[in-house]
Amino acid sequence: MTQTLDPASTKYGDLIARAVRICNAALVMDRNGHVSQRDENDPNVFWINNRHASRSSLTAEDIVPFDIAAGRRIGEGIEPPSEWHIHREIYRRRPEVGGIVHSHPPFIFALSAIGQKLRPLTPAGGFIPEAGAPLFDSAVLINTETRGKGMADAMGAELIVVLRQHGTIVIGGSAEEAVVRMINAEENAHAQHQALQIGTPTYFAGEELKVMRSEQGGPHGNRKSYHYWEETARKMGALDGLD
Repeated sequence: MTQTLDPASTKYGDLIARAVRICNAALVMDRNGHVSQRDENDPNVFWINNRHASRSSLTAEDIVPFDIAAGRRIGEGIEPPSEWHIHREIYRRRPEVGGIVHSHPPFIFALSAIGQKLRPLTPAGGFIPEAGAPLFDSAVLINTETRGKGMADAMGAELIVVLRQHGTIVIGGSAEEAVVRMINAEENAHAQHQALQIGTPTYFAGEELKVMRSEQGGPHGNRKSYHYWEETARKMGALDGLD
């Protein structure tokens, strides 16, 4: 693919810039981390924030297109983050995936550091597998094809994978859905961390977990949650320059 795509002339520039800033405002992303969205008109292309842009102030011009089959950025300019292998490998394997978030939320990090699986404790965390989120047992950057394949193998068919002492990756049908799941996963981890300080948590399982998923998920729940976090970020001034 040789075409040059301009993020400012598509919806993807604003979408990804906004999603990254929302994650930053919600304290689930720091100076590193990335959000991507598969192009609805070309499933071989995804859009992602470039490797140099500040996660707190990036704009549409900081979003770059990536050719999945070729394994390289489309056009000239700043490259995507070195961990683009995360996004490429998931999109290659999972045609239903439209959005991905990779970040380093502190409570998920802490649980992984002590070998404690992230398990569904809050209603909004009901998308987490009953037996716990799968673990990629390595703290290294996912900056090679081999590591990308290993991460994707560990994730399997789930919606989340934890990278030991590194961070986590969540997927969704869109970038917005992935953002909501990242925030919900970290809130679940925070509650799990607190519960472990005073006793043995009661995790959702079986039919109750199915009910949590049906009540909390779906298009309405995702839109409601994303709108809440977007408005919260806006009131904090985190979306200044985008609105």
